[in-house]
Amino acid sequence: MNKRPTNLPVIVVTGASGTIGKHFVKSFCDNYYIYAIARRSQRDAGIPGHKNIKWLRLDIGLRASVKKTMDEIAAQGGADFVLHLAGFYDFGNQKNAEYQRTNINGTQYLLENIAKLHIKRFIFASSLTVTEFTKKPIIINEESPPDATFPYAVSKRICEEMIKEYSEQFPCAVLRLAAIFSDWCEYGPLYMFLKTWFAGRWNSRIIAGNGKTSVPYLHVKNLNSIIHALMANTDHLPRYKIYIASPDGSSSHRQLFDLAVRYNFHKQIKPVHFPKWLASVGVVLLDVLGRLIGKRPFERPWMIKYINHQLNVDASETRKLLSWKPISRFHVQRRLLFLVENMKSNPYEWKRRNYEALHKVSAQRPNLRILESMILLEDEIISGIRDLLTDPDNAVSYRTYKHLPPKQLRQRIQYIYDILKQAVRSGNRLHSLSYAKNLAIARIEENFEVREVIKAIEAVGNYIVDILIRYPPLRGLEQRIHDEIILTTRLIADEVADTYERLTGFPALES
Repeated sequence: MNKRPTNLPVIVVTGASGTIGKHFVKSFCDNYYIYAIARRSQRDAGIPGHKNIKWLRLDIGLRASVKKTMDEIAAQGGADFVLHLAGFYDFGNQKNAEYQRTNINGTQYLLENIAKLHIKRFIFASSLTVTEFTKKPIIINEESPPDATFPYAVSKRICEEMIKEYSEQFPCAVLRLAAIFSDWCEYGPLYMFLKTWFAGRWNSRIIAGNGKTSVPYLHVKNLNSIIHALMANTDHLPRYKIYIASPDGSSSHRQLFDLAVRYNFHKQIKPVHFPKWLASVGVVLLDVLGRLIGKRPFERPWMIKYINHQLNVDASETRKLLSWKPISRFHVQRRLLFLVENMKSNPYEWKRRNYEALHKVSAQRPNLRILESMILLEDEIISGIRDLLTDPDNAVSYRTYKHLPPKQLRQRIQYIYDILKQAVRSGNRLHSLSYAKNLAIARIEENFEVREVIKAIEAVGNYIVDILIRYPPLRGLEQRIHDEIILTTRLIADEVADTYERLTGFPALES
């Protein structure tokens, strides 16, 4: 019988490299064993190694990969809880295939495989913005309908509906989140507010509308405490329930402006209120200009509808059910002082954390996006190449490779795959020349014909490119993928041909 990896409670956390996930994992790893699931590496996420953290790189949008990972966790004894934080969101607020692939499909693939873990509860991070609040003044509570119609909200609503159905198999909780921030901010809109207000530029005093535009904010420490309350009280909670992770009420732009500028400049500065119609014209014009010059501002036309509206909350039922309440010293209006002091004392770290939270830095550099995808798809690609080289239909082209022991063949494919990953990571292909020379020498000793070796190298490159260009997160990078992989394999193939000629004395025939 397989044993659990520890006597501690076990949590599976998806989205472990995101802002919320990182804070959760760091806070809970001493008292829980955590299977931390993320697309990024633990190092890139900035999470130190810990005996209670098992880092698993996974794209939840890949059904087979999710099944394999959940099978592995089940084989180790399962888990007590699954905290599903992974999800796609884009401040552009446009339709995007990732809402379906990652948010909806990814959640479905997890739910399909959760029962085997024998969990006590599945906890899903949703959002208060699933409820439409701009058409009429309302106070959002646990019973508010998920009736907002923008793409992100729709994806969360569909997930909530799926989770309710699966609650018949295992207990589930939906946690609708307020705007989550930390002492370093790490919440995009709030960061942009502070950045603008502190910049001393022409727009530093401008507040759109009457200043009453407001949303509720929740500090990550209060979020961690409500998640802990959910887990601690799980035996006494309904099989399915929606909870609200938020303080009551909301905080307005004017309130935040007054406090933030006073803390930063040590004096009160009076804002300039632009009526909604004027602010709307400004946002649209700046967005058009941004499109023309290729640098759109953070403020987008879709945000105009929220000017002068308040997302007010009543979370009293959640507090009662969980015996929980947010700690008052972490309220955003008290915590702004910590944000300002961190910004002043360590501006580099302030900018790094917020830029990463806002832009997802690792995903912005094309080579790192390609590398990340190569790592996530590694098993699938290597197995596919192995099948290609051993396919009976290719017996003539790869007749020597076909007879290699399976383990040895996989090792050879893995080796060239690692060389290609290194080239993508560094942007430097020269190290692949040494590999190519050694490869040629080894294959000459094994009596491989040069044509077969070169065909195999080309097949590896073509197969990798074919998989990557069809991988949705890499959409738009087709030419970059081709150049990163095909040019490197071409360099390797040419060096192999040169080495064959030099060592055998016979010209390498063109394939």
